[in-house]
Amino acid sequence: MAVEEELRRDHAEMQAVIDAKQKIIDAQEKRIRSLDAANSRLMSALTQVKERYSVQNLRNGLSPTNPTKLSITENGEFKNSSC
Repeated sequence: MAVEEELRRDHAEMQAVIDAKQKIIDAQEKRIRSLDAANSRLMSALTQVKERYSVQNLRNGLSPTNPTKLSITENGEFKNSSC
C-alpha cells in the first residue's frame, strides 16, 4: 500500500506542476493576443498618419521628389529613410 500511496502523491505533485505551467502558458498566450491586437491598431494608426502627411504635402503644393518613408524597425522604433 505504501507504494501506491507514494505513486498517488507523486502523480498529484506532477499534476500540480503541470497545472501551474498551463496557467503560465495561458497567460502568455493572452498577452501575445493583446500585444498582437495593439500592434495591429498601431500599424493602422501609422498608415493613417502617413496618408495624412502625404495629403497635406500635396495640398501645400509640395511635390515629394525625394519622399521620406516612415517605417518601424524590428525593435518597434520609428525610422525615417529617403527613397
